[in-house]
Amino acid sequence: MRKSFLLFLLSIIAVCSFGQDEEEQAPVTIHYSSADHLLKIVKNYFRSDPYSNGFGFFVKHLLDDPLLINKTTRLKTDTNLFYFQGAYKNYSPFSFLADRTEIRLAEKEFLENDSLGTKDTLFVYQLLGFNYKGKEGMESVKNEFSKFNRHYGKHFSTETSDIKHGSEITGGRQDYYVYGIDDSPLSIAWSKIDDLQSVFVITLFLKMH
Repeated sequence: MRKSFLLFLLSIIAVCSFGQDEEEQAPVTIHYSSADHLLKIVKNYFRSDPYSNGFGFFVKHLLDDPLLINKTTRLKTDTNLFYFQGAYKNYSPFSFLADRTEIRLAEKEFLENDSLGTKDTLFVYQLLGFNYKGKEGMESVKNEFSKFNRHYGKHFSTETSDIKHGSEITGGRQDYYVYGIDDSPLSIAWSKIDDLQSVFVITLFLKMH
């Protein structure tokens, strides 16, 4: 994870620290076209927006969402990082009707790109739309992947890669880059899980103070 990406998330996107008071967390006006579209994507797909208020408000809104069921929460301790997962009772913001929509927020450890190998953490925030209709379902998530990129890709620099199981291509990933920033704050993916299940995933990478 390059330093420039971390500084971008801290100073431009301005997601505030976990425990900071809500009153201190004024939204930041963003003047970068690709960053504007990043915020629009979040508002269009995610019920809980990490960019509109402070991070503490966002996490509370996410955990208390009345549409979420089957929730799993693991608080941060000396030995564990924060993890949350839930399924929506009735929510499918995709162009296909998802058989199951999940939300996940997981704190992940990474090494800084410096000579000291410094460890830090970021949050991986994912919206997953599952389809259980076999080949038809796989085509639905592939089409969602293509539609998303046609709609938003022109506003970002992008990089595409295949997801493979052995020699078989079973999915694809598209990373979106805000101009002038080395690392991607957003990615999408589609994947065939098995003969019945496929999934479309939107992932945000969030760095806190």
